[in-house]
Amino acid sequence: MKLNGYSVAQIQLPEPQDTDPRPRLMFQGWGIHAGDGFTAWLPEGWTDISLEVSWEKTGAAAWYIPGYPEICPVGLFCRTERR
Repeated sequence: MKLNGYSVAQIQLPEPQDTDPRPRLMFQGWGIHAGDGFTAWLPEGWTDISLEVSWEKTGAAAWYIPGYPEICPVGLFCRTERR
């Protein structure tokens, strides 16, 4: 899929078999680690972000974008070339 001329994919929920209290989100078939960086399509346009994990929450809700507490990373369109 393309968005503004860039190949993109969405950040996805973890595999259902991942029973970790803070399962890794998926991007292009790979598990995301805390601190991984992406270029995501946010309301202000293409923005470099990193993903972090909160130890106060469990499940996919534990993942967040520092500086963007109101935006859920699940479903975000990100450029497929990683930064």
